[in-house]
Amino acid sequence: MTAQDTKDVQPKDVPSALMRQTLLDPERLAAAEPHREQPPRRLLPWLDVVVLGGSSIVDRGGDVLLGVVEELRATFAGGARPDGGGRLLVLTGAGVRARHVLGVGLDLGLPAGALAGLAATEAEQNGHLVAALLAADGVSYLPRGTVARQLPVHLAAAPAAVSTGYPPYGVHEFPAAGGRLPVHRSDAGALLLADAFGARSLTYVRDTEALAGLEGASLTVPDAADRDGALPFDRVVLDLLPRAKHVRSLAVVDGTVRGRIADALAGRPGGFTLRAD
Repeated sequence: MTAQDTKDVQPKDVPSALMRQTLLDPERLAAAEPHREQPPRRLLPWLDVVVLGGSSIVDRGGDVLLGVVEELRATFAGGARPDGGGRLLVLTGAGVRARHVLGVGLDLGLPAGALAGLAATEAEQNGHLVAALLAADGVSYLPRGTVARQLPVHLAAAPAAVSTGYPPYGVHEFPAAGGRLPVHRSDAGALLLADAFGARSLTYVRDTEALAGLEGASLTVPDAADRDGALPFDRVVLDLLPRAKHVRSLAVVDGTVRGRIADALAGRPGGFTLRAD
C-alpha cells in the first residue's frame, strides 16, 4: 500500500453501545444496557467453590486438615451432588502466621495496601499445603492469574484445583472505615471469584467454635447484620452478597465433623446458611 493509498483510507467506527458515551452518566449507562434485568452469563455453572479457613482448618494440622482432605477426595469419586457432582475450586485463607506479620506491619505503620500483600502470602502457602495433599489425585495449586484465565482447562484434566482465596488487590486494597487491616480477605475474595464464574455453590469450611450458636440456622443478610458478636466470616461478605449476580446464598459448615462438606455440596441442610434476601 502506497502512502497515497494510506492517506485515502477512511477511518471506520466500530459499533458499540458505549461509543462516545461517558461512563460517569448513569442514565446513558442504563440506556446502553437494555437487558439489565437479565443476569450475566454463568461461565462455569458446574463449579463448586470450597473455602478452607486458615486458622480454623489448615493451622490445626493433621488432626483436622487430613480429614477435610479425605472428604474432598471422596467427592471426586462419586460426586457429592445428586447429579453426579461437578468440579471443585478449593480456596485457602490465611491463619496464625498472617496474624503475626499483620501485627508487625501495624507496629511498623504500614498501610492497608502493604498489609494485604503480606497476609495474602500466607494464604498462598496454605494453598500449596492442601494441593500437595491432593497431588496424587491430579490436583495442583494455581496462581491467581491462572485461575482467572485457565481454570476450565485445568478442571477438564483434574477433579479440582487449589488456589488462594485472597483477592489480588494488594496496594489497591480499599481503605478501611476504621484501622488499617485489609477489609477484603479470603472470605470476600472467594465470594467475588465464585460470583464472577457463576459457580453453583459456595461453601466456607470452619470449625465448631466458629459456628457456635449458628449450627442449623438460616439467616438473611439483614438478620445476620443485626446479630451481636462475631460471625463465621468477615462482615464485608454482608455487603457483597446482596450485590452478587449469581451467588445468592452460601453455606458455612463445620469441617471437623465428617460429612458436612459433602452435605453442603449436595445441597442438604446442615451448618449455617446465609441468604442474600
